[in-house]
Amino acid sequence: MTKLSGHCLCGAVSYETEAEPAMIINCHCTDCRRLTGAAYATLLFVPKDEVKISGATKSYQHSSDRGSTMTKSFCPTCGSQLFSENSAREGMVGLRAGNMDQPEQVKPQRSIFVDSKIPSTPLDPDLPSSGRMPG
Repeated sequence: MTKLSGHCLCGAVSYETEAEPAMIINCHCTDCRRLTGAAYATLLFVPKDEVKISGATKSYQHSSDRGSTMTKSFCPTCGSQLFSENSAREGMVGLRAGNMDQPEQVKPQRSIFVDSKIPSTPLDPDLPSSGRMPG
């Protein structure tokens, strides 16, 4: 894997990692849609301790549909959402694909929460999909 890096809209927060993503997903859950303002969010999950973050972030926490704590980290200056963490998957962080410097490395492996997708949003027929978060 080549180095992955990215930054927020204003450049105050950046990150880099050489970790191979454990999973790359397109998430259609209502929370991801509201958070991003987009039809779905694409996330690359890597070990948190292998991500170097430069700049200060702020965070927002909420409960998932399964009761785990979700933490969303964003730039306090421009508001760009950069990272997601789930207490049920300790040690992993989801990097938001939309702010990556290497978009060619974003190759989703699965679509999740398709039961709550916007009805007009097409799904990639080559990707497995789950109505909710897989077990």
